[in-house]
Amino acid sequence: RPDQSWFPLTVDYREKFTSAGRFPGGYFKREGRPSEKEILTSRLCDRPLRPLFPKGFLNEVQVIGFLLSTDQINEADILMVNGASAALMISDVPWNGPVGCIRLGEVDGKFVVNPTNEQMFDSALDLVYVGNEKEMMMIEGSADQMSEDRFVEALEFAHDAIQDIIAAQRELAALCGKEKKEFELIVAPDAVLDICRGIAGDRMQEAIFADSKQEREVAVSGIKDEARAACEERLGDDYDKNHVSMAFEIIQEEVYRDNILERGKRADGRAPGDLREVTCETGVVPRVHGSALFTRGET
Repeated sequence: RPDQSWFPLTVDYREKFTSAGRFPGGYFKREGRPSEKEILTSRLCDRPLRPLFPKGFLNEVQVIGFLLSTDQINEADILMVNGASAALMISDVPWNGPVGCIRLGEVDGKFVVNPTNEQMFDSALDLVYVGNEKEMMMIEGSADQMSEDRFVEALEFAHDAIQDIIAAQRELAALCGKEKKEFELIVAPDAVLDICRGIAGDRMQEAIFADSKQEREVAVSGIKDEARAACEERLGDDYDKNHVSMAFEIIQEEVYRDNILERGKRADGRAPGDLREVTCETGVVPRVHGSALFTRGET
């Protein structure tokens, strides 16, 4: 699409009453907007899938998951992630998968892969782990006062547990997978990237590490405007303003990563292990029930 610089991926998970042999009770007999569980499951699936699409792939992709039947003993969110990964593997959409997903619990001191809903009541750990053969893609969950060493053991255990799921998907793709299509990748040309690097220089360090988020955005925007003007002057008709935005995404990512990995410093000045300041005020508005102001860093 014209002026498009983002990847339009939609991941939508839906579970209906009919999957459990029921229908909605009460006055309304139809099911309406997605529930909180459905929204969170969609996000859970989106996060590990999105980074594995090729850089510059901007075609619209929809991953839709419908829960057709449930035993009400096992949660379906894990199946959504694994099913989406398998569907992408056998499709003609370019994707650098597969991924495997499990929920890991700890019952009576022992790790349990994909515990049932009843087992989760006794579990000291609720960890959703997604990864590929070599790397961890995403983790989400909570635990009851678990030591760091034990949590590392849980991650290693989970990574081993997903390998059979990944192997099964590769076998499925070999049996019935379609040939992957080739699409034109929309990336910043080297000429634009070189001009933007030259304009940005060392100023990106100062811009990104300004005191407040608003100051950082203003500083980066100013450098980006200079780069747009320089590209337009040097490249003429070959200039596309979206290429500048793509180039600055690359430049900013490099600055962020280098500072975190080499200097142990994030954009707001915190070290990797530092938490944002958290404050909470109640009774902010007189006579209004439940009025409160919650602040986390600059949010």
